[in-house]
Amino acid sequence: MILRFTYLALVVLALTCGCAIYHPQPLDSASVEAALQPPKLEAVKIAAAKIEHPLLKPILIDGHDGFSPDEIAVMVVIVSPELRALRDQRGVANAQVLQAGILPNPQFGYTFDQLHGDAAQAVLSGPLTNGNSYGLSWDTTALLVHHDAVAAAKASGQALDLAIAWQEWQAAQDARLRAFRLLSLDQRLPLAREIEDDLADNVKVTQQALSLGQKTYTDLTAAIETWTQAQNNRFALEQQITTERAALNLALGQPADAPLRLKPATVFPVSPADLAPDLLQGLEKRRLDLVALTLGYQSEEATLRAAVIAQFPKIGLNIGRATDTTDVHTISYGVTVDVPLFDRNQGQIAIGRATRQQLFDEYVARVAEARSEVTQILADLDVTRAQLQAVDDSLPQTEQFAASLTKEYQARNADVLAYRDARGTLATRRMEQIQLQQSLLELSVALEIATGRPLLNRGTAN
Repeated sequence: MILRFTYLALVVLALTCGCAIYHPQPLDSASVEAALQPPKLEAVKIAAAKIEHPLLKPILIDGHDGFSPDEIAVMVVIVSPELRALRDQRGVANAQVLQAGILPNPQFGYTFDQLHGDAAQAVLSGPLTNGNSYGLSWDTTALLVHHDAVAAAKASGQALDLAIAWQEWQAAQDARLRAFRLLSLDQRLPLAREIEDDLADNVKVTQQALSLGQKTYTDLTAAIETWTQAQNNRFALEQQITTERAALNLALGQPADAPLRLKPATVFPVSPADLAPDLLQGLEKRRLDLVALTLGYQSEEATLRAAVIAQFPKIGLNIGRATDTTDVHTISYGVTVDVPLFDRNQGQIAIGRATRQQLFDEYVARVAEARSEVTQILADLDVTRAQLQAVDDSLPQTEQFAASLTKEYQARNADVLAYRDARGTLATRRMEQIQLQQSLLELSVALEIATGRPLLNRGTAN
């Protein structure tokens, strides 16, 4: 008997040798600080050259004279702490696929009947012995839903992969746009300072004219208000630069005040103006979030199908061998079947149907929203292009007028206030041009996100 228990213990020990072992992972300041350290630039360069993404292409990062907006976009996808945490969800999805493919374990049972007291001395039909029995049972119902459970888990994993890729695409576009905003702000800030300086000189000239009786206090008040507004505009630009740099550094996993060099862009990329007819065609297959919803719907279909199949009563098979106290040996076969009087899996079926309908309606709403968004962006692009064209057309005449007035002022044939006004008008017009170029770029990026396809000419950005 001791040998039997020893054998059983050895079998159990052998079956549990492959079990996982717990390893603690403390959440302390040392581990957090180590995780916050940004990766080396060389490692980022290698990863950028080998990146695999449905929408982002590999890129060679130089970095010696700064980073281009396209390089910044790919770097953010690689090093962003937020995206790194998002990608960790893949481990959970893979574990769910693994769990869905595992069938339930068979159950082994063993009993031992030891003689006790007077029964051990009874000799009626022969000597009595200790009895024992052991058997093996298994619930076969899991086989019915195994295929659908695995299909649902795989579809959910694929949907998660596309959802993560969509978030990476949006993060890359956001970083790229912030880089272009910084370049635009760096171009506008000197113009804003020039306008502020000229208006400050206008205040001084007006004060002098006031002392000579050539201007009134109303003129001085107006000049001061105009100068104050220009100063506030310059403050706003500087604050926006600080905000954009901090956000970009955060996305790159860098300290908020870390220096970030950007390659100047001589021309901002824009999307072609003749893409409207085919942008809505195949929209549902290009946008990764819509494709992810489709896979999520397929997963829910498989989940509902498994819930319906699970209505079938649970069936358990068992086989056993027994020896009673009279040393009679028997082999038994058995089947257990649930009687579905109360639980017919109706709750899971109702949840599955409601969830499937929710996903269907969400997909339809998202498609309608995407189509409307594309149409609206195209209309905004037309308006912005027209505004930019008007500024471009008027700029040469403004430049010519300012140059002419500058010559007249240098020859002492023009009033200083008129000269300052001409310079201010030219600087303001140039700022409008840069602002409209930025708006056109932001709308073009928004169109890329809404259509799920790269549209900008990235070669002109470097």
